[in-house]
Amino acid sequence: MEGTLSLFDWRPRSAPAAPAPEPAVDSTSAIVIFDVETTGIDHARDQVIELCVQFGLDGLARTWRIKPGVPISPGAQAVHGISMDDLADCPTFADVADDIVAVFRDAEVLVGYNLAFDIDMLQAEMVRIGRPMLELANKKIVDPFRLWQQCEPRSLQHAHQRFVGNEFAAAHSASADVAATGRVLSGMLRAFKLDGQDWNQIASVCDPRPAGWASWVGPSRHLRWEGDAVVVGFGKYSGTPLHELAAGPDRSFLRWIIERDFPIHVIEVCRAALEMPPDSLRSWVKERFGQPAPTAAPPFAK
Repeated sequence: MEGTLSLFDWRPRSAPAAPAPEPAVDSTSAIVIFDVETTGIDHARDQVIELCVQFGLDGLARTWRIKPGVPISPGAQAVHGISMDDLADCPTFADVADDIVAVFRDAEVLVGYNLAFDIDMLQAEMVRIGRPMLELANKKIVDPFRLWQQCEPRSLQHAHQRFVGNEFAAAHSASADVAATGRVLSGMLRAFKLDGQDWNQIASVCDPRPAGWASWVGPSRHLRWEGDAVVVGFGKYSGTPLHELAAGPDRSFLRWIIERDFPIHVIEVCRAALEMPPDSLRSWVKERFGQPAPTAAPPFAK
């Protein structure tokens, strides 16, 4: 993107450079820091219930509370503490969309901590109400989380120095790396007071797989479990149980999937949905692909 420096291109200067003049930036409008709270983590189904924007790095802020059209998941409510009752008299996203669009239109720099999720949720809301997505192509996007990762390296060697107390030799040989990783994890568990915690709880906060993976049917997000039903995970039928599609006027959607270049497991399940009654389909999918894993947050998660 023209005029924007990728964080992956940034490197510290080898020698101090002459101080650069302060940029002439109107911090009350050019920089917008934002964050959203939502009903859950699925941008195809969940909705924004709170948006806060701050004008400048330490300027005034504005917050919208928004009434959603879907329930707030228990997990999300445990994080942000917002209930459906709190939003009963709030406007819908469509009611406040003009104001939100104006804020993002006028901003030059958008800032948010780990903000990819927030952007996805806002764009999904714009699509849901039939409006064009927010135009972000010419914006400078700054994620302090990514900046931190770039400015303070997180290599195994750096982790070993911090959590073990020294560097280790033969870095990048497999045997040295696995031994160092074990020492680093032991040091982390001590440093973060996680000694003795259940491995399931520890894995639930650092598993690198995408959010929601535990409900997937197979290795992709195309199909997922919702309760005791397998539902579509994408497109206009997202959230619709396969057995309902197979028994209704839109069964051609499943045939369309079967004839296209979808992953093999998706085609296999859709074909089974067309051939099996609902109870048999559920039993077969559970036996073939397993049931969804538990996703409860551990007691030490913040």
